[in-house]
Formats: sequence, C-alpha cells, structure tokens
Amino acid sequence: MSVYHKVFGNEKPIIGMIHLKPLPGSPLYMGDMKNIYEAACEDLNALIQGGANAVLIENFGDIPYPTQNELLTTIAFSAIAVKLREQCKLPMGINVQFNDFEAEWAIAYSGDFDFIRVEVFAENRMGPNGVCNACGPQLMRLKGRFPKEIALLADVHVKHTFPIVDQPLDFTVESIIEGGADALICTGITTGKSPDLDDVKAMKRLAGSVPVLIGSGVNENTIQTFMSEADGAIIGSSFKKEGKVLNPIDFLRVKNLMSKLKLMDKNEAVNYE
Repeated sequence: MSVYHKVFGNEKPIIGMIHLKPLPGSPLYMGDMKNIYEAACEDLNALIQGGANAVLIENFGDIPYPTQNELLTTIAFSAIAVKLREQCKLPMGINVQFNDFEAEWAIAYSGDFDFIRVEVFAENRMGPNGVCNACGPQLMRLKGRFPKEIALLADVHVKHTFPIVDQPLDFTVESIIEGGADALICTGITTGKSPDLDDVKAMKRLAGSVPVLIGSGVNENTIQTFMSEADGAIIGSSFKKEGKVLNPIDFLRVKNLMSKLKLMDKNEAVNYE
C-alpha cells in the first residue's frame, strides 16, 4: 500500500485549510501568539464539526513569502501546529510558504504529521516572491536521512507562479512522479480560482495510478464536477465565512459541501448497482 493510501485510505479526501495569521518574523505579525493559536483552534473545530476528512496547516498570513523562513517563524509555526495536532485525530499536514521544504519535513517529522504540500518539486518557477527552484533532489535526500512515512503532495504548475522555461505537462508530471511524490495537485492561477476541468482530466490521464487532487477553487457548486474526475481536494476559501479567504472557517459551509459529496457517492452507488 502506498504512503498516500496509508494516510487517506481509499476515499477521496477533502482536506480543509487552516490559514494561520501572521507569525513572528513576518511583516504583518501583531505581537500576539495566543490570538493566532486561538483563531487556528476555532478553524480546526469548524473543520472537524463540518466533517472534513483531513487538515492542512499553512502560514498563509506571512506575505510576502520567503523561500526559507527565519528560525523564529519556523519555531512559532511548529509550536502552534503541534498543539493543534494534539486536538485532532484526522490526518494532518504541513505547508510552510513558500516551498520551505526543510521546515515542512522537520515539522512533519518531529510533530507526527501525516503529509506535506510541496509547491515547487520538479519545476523552476517565478512569481511575486521571486524565483523558486525545484526542491525535489534536496527534499528526497532529506527524507533519506530522516525517513518516515509522510506523504508528499506536489503541485503541478503551482498557482501564483509562472514557469521560468516552459515544459510540457507530460514531462512535468513524469518528473514529479519519478522524483518520489505520492500525489499531484492541480490548481488554478491564484488562490480561490479553480483549474480548468480539461487540465484535471489531462493530469489524471498522465498520472496513471498516482492520485490527483484539486488544489484551489473547489466549492459547494463545483465539488461534484471536480470529484467525478479528481481523487480529492484541498479547500480553503470556500470554507470561509462569505467565501472570503481572510475570514474564519464556517462549519456550515464545510458541512454543506461534505453533504454534496456524500450525496454524489450515494448516487454513484445506486447507479453502480
């Protein structure tokens, strides 16, 4: 059994995002770690009550993102994440912006987390935060030195970035899979924007047995369409109050989306019989 399926089973997981408020070391930090933690706890409880299948913690508020965070930021992230881990039995993951793979593996390894999201694994990308080089070679060697069954979820053509040199989708997908990623993530151009369904289908075709998750833009109205093609989704914006990414999570929005997905599964079961 693959590491991915050990973490998520055979279902199509809906992974809810916990967007941390600005941490120490980031420009917008407000000087109150307790407030960051309490807000994260409220979001975690909303995801659990709403029925999400897994949780991904991200330092979303630390704009603009460096490719390697200050030690203070990493430790603050870890301190909050570990306390959240103690409150949740669901699979939980780590995403340290932007592509800070060393911090992600360190926190996941030491804090008993189940997966990490890696934005730039086998591509060289550029965006508003500068140039980001593929981290796959360094990450897999880090994993080799400190082995643990932590699933690697890797983006393809990650949002908010553009390629330094264009490369065909089939080459990118093959490179990410050969490099050791356990699942692929297909996103739209920015946070909250969904990918084109044809892009999802193309990625699924190229990925073969490797799972493909939707990484942005899934909502209550599109969940059934995307889950008919993909193997799961990572959801942030549409779980927030009024669908606004900076708002707290609304457990009713989580519950409504999960109900739509359960209804889809039920209908498919009936059709199959």
